[in-house]
Amino acid sequence: MRAIRTLVLTTMALSAMATMPAQAAWPDDRPIEVYVGFAAGGGTDLLARAMAPYLQKHLGGKARIVVVNKPGASGEIAYAALSRAAADGYTIGIVSTPSLLTIPIQRKPKYEPASIVPLARVIDDPAMFVVAGDSKLASMADLVRLLKANPEGLSMGSNGIGTNGHMAALALQQATGARVNHIPFAGTSQTKTSLLGHHIDVMAMSTTEFTEADRASKDVKVLAQLGETRRPGLMADVPTAREQKLDITISSERGFAAPRGLPPDVAKRLQDAIEATVKDPEFLSRAVNEARGISYLSGAAWTQHMATQRGKFESLWKLASAK
Repeated sequence: MRAIRTLVLTTMALSAMATMPAQAAWPDDRPIEVYVGFAAGGGTDLLARAMAPYLQKHLGGKARIVVVNKPGASGEIAYAALSRAAADGYTIGIVSTPSLLTIPIQRKPKYEPASIVPLARVIDDPAMFVVAGDSKLASMADLVRLLKANPEGLSMGSNGIGTNGHMAALALQQATGARVNHIPFAGTSQTKTSLLGHHIDVMAMSTTEFTEADRASKDVKVLAQLGETRRPGLMADVPTAREQKLDITISSERGFAAPRGLPPDVAKRLQDAIEATVKDPEFLSRAVNEARGISYLSGAAWTQHMATQRGKFESLWKLASAK
């Protein structure tokens, strides 16, 4: 009797399994979430949204990408969420330097830095100093004169403590010896709104965030770009800070990362899709602003590069904090 009962139960179980739909393999069975640590409309958010359809294309199958904004604390909220996510390929994030590197320099972070592993760098995007179109400031010399004359009266906005904009403000402080009144915001779009409303005097933003529409509207003007050399195209007529006798070079590097422990085959497919996207002619023709900053590095190469960058930001933070 027991043998008959066992046989019946086994048959029922096999029958049920036969009628169940097969579970799809990664990444077809549910969306891949991409965490973005800044508000919608900024460079990091725009990069994620511009790349999403092409990542889906190059992952193939039924892959779906969903961008999830988790703004605040200069990206730390998103980094903490990413570090705690399951390492199964369904949660990745766009990380940015300097903030990924500077948060642990400033304070004990809410995440373990080693728990976030870079997949690939996509963008190397120099910062720049920008003022409202009707500002009397026309050059870095003008800005420095005003800063030295009234350091507490001039405010500079950025998209958060420890970001490229904040590092640019600290570098300006270091180069001139005058204290900069830094005002952090949750994202570039909020900073820009404050600038246009004349609530702040200057903002630091990334080169790729300056668009053809900005140039045409003349709502803002760029005092200096902070790359080693001038960016061609839209920025070709804007001098660097070095050309204006200020040794300031600050850039935001943006790319993808995942929680530590990602299966090697999943990591490779993601890395291959990212690399294919930044080489995709359609992506490059449509994502015009982002394409100006494309500077691909593999995850391993970017990790090595970050080690050298960390030393630079650490020294800058210490020198600025000592004033």
